[in-house]
Amino acid sequence: MPRLTAGGIVALLLLAGMPARGGAADPAGPPSSALMHQCRPGPWGEMEYSRIVIEPPDDFIPANYVAPPSRWNFPGFTPAQLEQLGRDAGLDDAQRQALQDPAIMDRTAEGLALRPGDELVRSLSAESRARLYNTLARLPGNPLQTEPFRFRAEIMDEWFKDCDLPAPIVAAVRSLCYRRGSALAFSDLGLVLPQIPAAADRARLLKTLARKSTLLLKVRIGPGSDIDTIAEYWGNGRRRKDVKPLLQSLSRHPGGMPIDVVHLLPRFARALLYTYPDPDAPAEMARDCHWTSMNFFNDPPEARFADIAYLKDILIKTYAPVRGAPTMGDLLMLTRADGEVIHSCIYLGDDIVFSKNGQSASVPWTLTTIQDLQAFYPEDPPLQVRMFRLKQ
Repeated sequence: MPRLTAGGIVALLLLAGMPARGGAADPAGPPSSALMHQCRPGPWGEMEYSRIVIEPPDDFIPANYVAPPSRWNFPGFTPAQLEQLGRDAGLDDAQRQALQDPAIMDRTAEGLALRPGDELVRSLSAESRARLYNTLARLPGNPLQTEPFRFRAEIMDEWFKDCDLPAPIVAAVRSLCYRRGSALAFSDLGLVLPQIPAAADRARLLKTLARKSTLLLKVRIGPGSDIDTIAEYWGNGRRRKDVKPLLQSLSRHPGGMPIDVVHLLPRFARALLYTYPDPDAPAEMARDCHWTSMNFFNDPPEARFADIAYLKDILIKTYAPVRGAPTMGDLLMLTRADGEVIHSCIYLGDDIVFSKNGQSASVPWTLTTIQDLQAFYPEDPPLQVRMFRLKQ
């Protein structure tokens, strides 16, 4: 996913004096897909959600996929620095010796590149793997560590629940997982996939690893609901006439009725939620988080938001920092301390956002919590959440 770097909007982010939320808001309850969570009260009404897991369609899984071999790139490193990294990562003497083996080490103009053997990779403890791989993730040329398969650690069991995979395959994956912030990550598909003889099981594993946690979000409407406030909130002043009649009809039901929030969203988000992008779309038509966020209210969507330069220009000209509580449709940006934007999404209510977590066609449009986003984009220190609103 293209990132908005400091050269583009850092001044807007840091000089505007806007509030920044470091970390996530308090959760509404313990994470579990088996429970209905009651959200905090607010102008959005009585909101509740349950967790589900979504995975890509069968035809998204390439036939006879071959996982890339392990390769660790250490640009700017010398053998002495690599030795120190091994010590810092808690590698034992045999592992550090294997790390320095000339047979697996290539000296390049940029630094060092290693082709570690399977035995070395498998021998790493979870703690050593985390320290080593999280270092690799910050260095260019390491896509397996930069963009690993990942899932929020607190709901790890949901990752492999009812996946219909043989237990030894699941155990092999779990043994190679490592911690990154509040997420569990997996980067060593090349050690597991070749050991699976059945093509159906290999495809099943790829689908399972690509699973994403999302939310089924509902608003409960009853005779005592403040329809005007709820309609104004979800209509955001623009679509009130579309939202209010539906809410009024539900409020007349004696026992009250829940409505899926998808029916309260703008047409653009309604059409995309829980779906996957077209995998055959041209690269220039990439539908990433920024294109998604900037088009939230657009019908039809503006294709030029795939262009980072155009996006920056519109952001600076038409958005203003939010200095109070966010409201439905506000633009949220997860940023580093220097203002670099790592991710953008759209605020809906409580701690819930509409998001596309990455440019890949294997990533769907989902509803998620800010805590889940920070698990998906783990950083130390945690990313700050900055808020913008379209100028009236």
